[in-house]
Amino acid sequence: MKHWVKSTIPRKFAVLACFLALVGLMLVQSTATKEKHPLYERQVLAAQIMEQSLDIIKAAKLERGLPIDRELDPNETGIIGQEFTMITTSIGNLEAKRTSTSPSFAALLVRLFYEAGLEPGASVAIGASGSFPGLIVATLAACEAMDLDPLLFYSVGASMYGANIPEFTFIDMLDALHGRDMLPYEILAVSLGSDNDRGDGMFFPDSQETMMEIARSTGAPFIFAENNAQSIKERLALYSEYNNQRLPDLFVNIGGASPNMGNTNASRQIPPGLVTKLPVQTDDPQRGLILEYLELGVPVIHLLNIRDLALKSGILIDPLPLPIIGSEDVYYVTKHNKWLIWGSVMIVLGILVLGRKQGRFAQRI
Repeated sequence: MKHWVKSTIPRKFAVLACFLALVGLMLVQSTATKEKHPLYERQVLAAQIMEQSLDIIKAAKLERGLPIDRELDPNETGIIGQEFTMITTSIGNLEAKRTSTSPSFAALLVRLFYEAGLEPGASVAIGASGSFPGLIVATLAACEAMDLDPLLFYSVGASMYGANIPEFTFIDMLDALHGRDMLPYEILAVSLGSDNDRGDGMFFPDSQETMMEIARSTGAPFIFAENNAQSIKERLALYSEYNNQRLPDLFVNIGGASPNMGNTNASRQIPPGLVTKLPVQTDDPQRGLILEYLELGVPVIHLLNIRDLALKSGILIDPLPLPIIGSEDVYYVTKHNKWLIWGSVMIVLGILVLGRKQGRFAQRI
């Protein structure tokens, strides 16, 4: 028959250990310091490039006679679109769209590129829909600040409040930037986006034709495959071709275009931010470039679920006004006193060991 054995550590020692552990934790947190990120200057540079780019985009939008709706875009960035247009593909979250206009995301991309181990000259494959034009600007600004080589593929379709104004898509925004010698990068391939990456399932019957005209206006290679799986294959081949038949050093997904993100249950398990390991195994031909590249050992930056990404990165949600460059936590790293941590651990362990010895002694009496 088994008997219940009372713990050999007296309660007073256990309580004391818990109390000292809490005190140690509070001391570690209260003495923590913030230091500039190792690439702070590059982060600031990237944010400044994005800030200047937004000013140019805003001016270009107004010059075309397109008003800025201050209710939708209170910071007047010029890159918040409308609710429904001919090229709107799906619903979109306005808070997320406004959050993504912060130049702090350019600083975040610098940080993520650094964590991925990218060196100057590294190739960055970018698969972007029109849903988050601010994040495309942020990614390109970070590439410029870190001297990286972006390979940008763009899908015309955009969710609500993205670059969904047919007369002012990201194609037009990039042209405006080129006219002011900003972000000297080209769209290397273009598709329609939406269902099957062919503009299927749109809200208006003439949407596909409108999107086709916009896509062909770039003069870039046009991806119009039979289905999503074939679009993924074509993109893999084109990225390799543009990168001298080599894998890119990193892949960035911006938005929810199915060739990039995938169209499977596995695709929904990809966390936002930097991903270096395959989160789930699947052989589905529609699993998307994120999972394709991860299986090939290429790290991925997944820019979706913007609220979660901003919260864990130290970026304000839907700020008004936009924060001062260099002021948010994304530009800093938190340092804890290692001696205090280890000292607290050793004291707590010492109390528990002493209590265990005391308990065993008491049991023998």
